[in-house]
Amino acid sequence: MTFLGYLFRQIFIHPKQLPPDLDLSGQTILITGANSGIGREAAIKCAHLKASRLILAVRSVSKGEEVKTQILRDQSLPFSRICNIDIWELDLNTPSSVIVFGAKVQTLNRLDVAILNAGVFSPTFTTTPSTGHESMLQVNHLSTALISLLLLPVLEKSGKISTRPARLTFTSSEVHMWTSFKEGLSKSSIFDEIDKPERFETWGSYANSKLLNVFWALGLSERINSSEVVINLLNPGSVDTGLHRDFNKALQTFDRIVGRTPDEGARLLLDAALVQSSTTHGKFLSENKITPFGAVIRGDKEGTLQMKVWQETMEELQRYAKDTGVDLPSFL
Repeated sequence: MTFLGYLFRQIFIHPKQLPPDLDLSGQTILITGANSGIGREAAIKCAHLKASRLILAVRSVSKGEEVKTQILRDQSLPFSRICNIDIWELDLNTPSSVIVFGAKVQTLNRLDVAILNAGVFSPTFTTTPSTGHESMLQVNHLSTALISLLLLPVLEKSGKISTRPARLTFTSSEVHMWTSFKEGLSKSSIFDEIDKPERFETWGSYANSKLLNVFWALGLSERINSSEVVINLLNPGSVDTGLHRDFNKALQTFDRIVGRTPDEGARLLLDAALVQSSTTHGKFLSENKITPFGAVIRGDKEGTLQMKVWQETMEELQRYAKDTGVDLPSFL
């Protein structure tokens, strides 16, 4: 995917509408980052599609309650009144918050669809106080990987008792293709390299965090049966959601001109999470279709780099879970 190709897709390719007969009756849907942008729009659409229960995972509970109120008051959503909407706090910048959230999820009787949409994009080098990791590495990869593990037992249970597999969809990005990932070539820890302030570069560091998450999702898909849980990744493209709110005015203006609307982004996200078949298991979707991964992924033919990412990630996640009483899935 080149930059010119990106511009062409942004301007001329419009996401498909969701099928008119799509019906989520009886299903429980969980969405992270549901207080704004495409997560918010996806939540509204799920209510319209008759979801029985929505769990909106948000860092700000008050903003989550605003979304809930909007859904319940919207007279154009006739089925929203029969949708039970829960607002659960989740701060991906704090692993202990993820652990508490995951333990709560594991008390559910069922979870049909989980959409891991929350993420950050920072123009400056910042670290997560509780772990010392660079913030985009922490939020976009490590904490997202942790929550995916904690959701799996309930997703698998639901997939076994349902007529269709449960779903786990990661909001990804084509920027994972825009890094050479030199940090991965180091003999030392990948995370140690990324955590060096001198290594930080706004777009490159963001691309690295999304690449790591792609490697993780691939590893996860290889360990999970697609007949129980379909795991895929979705590239929504640039969406005017406020992700670049901490950047300069020029980039924000670019978003308004070229960016897709949150409605378009949500349609792509829900297409991946609700409509696409099990053939998308372990695949990257863009513009409603399976799309090849970036050069770093494709070049890792022996899986050496993917395994390094997996092992380092698991070691970190096991540290987070230690002495919390929460167990990570035994298949790991």
